[in-house]
Amino acid sequence: MSRSEQAWEIVRDAILSGKLAPGMALKATDLQELCGMSVSPVREALSRLVATGLVTAEHNRGYRVSRVSRDDLDDLVATRIRLESWALEQSIRHGDEMWEARILSALHVLDRLPRRQPEDQTLFDRQWETRHVDYHQALISACGSPITLTFCDTLRDQNDRYRRLSLAVEGEGRNAEQEHRDIAEAAIGRDAPRAIAALTSHYSLTAQFLRDRVFQAG
Repeated sequence: MSRSEQAWEIVRDAILSGKLAPGMALKATDLQELCGMSVSPVREALSRLVATGLVTAEHNRGYRVSRVSRDDLDDLVATRIRLESWALEQSIRHGDEMWEARILSALHVLDRLPRRQPEDQTLFDRQWETRHVDYHQALISACGSPITLTFCDTLRDQNDRYRRLSLAVEGEGRNAEQEHRDIAEAAIGRDAPRAIAALTSHYSLTAQFLRDRVFQAG
């Protein structure tokens, strides 16, 4: 991994975790200290983060963590649903037994790890987050379009930034684990309408929870 890739990963993780808060100015000296690197790889990382929408470049004012808003969240979730629904449908159509095995494996290891850890009362656990990403990537991995998968990764990162703003609380009356199982069961059962409906419901419930928690003061 190059220095710029390492810097990108460090800054991206700091944004997604909330350590670098929405709207915060990103000073090169502070990021150099955060990454333990010179300014060149940090600048390369910032340019890459601008392309993903996590960072905003301001004319003559440097860089800033992209702000959050209800309208942006609604647009993000609607776009993610449209794109991943197509990718899931194509994966169901073209996926083979290895695709099925990848979904089952990702779901199994996700289910085996409690989301809330005893020593941490928030809902952020790095290993759980990694397994959660692997599960959602597995569902659409057989769509046959690398470009679509890249866009889906970008939308997921932007969505996760919102989701992690409210990780101290659970969604009342919700069973996300069962939601994951329902999507996987429909996908492997080659029931595209049911799988897409379950995925849409899963993302829509998360979005409504975020509207209530992140923007409740608005």
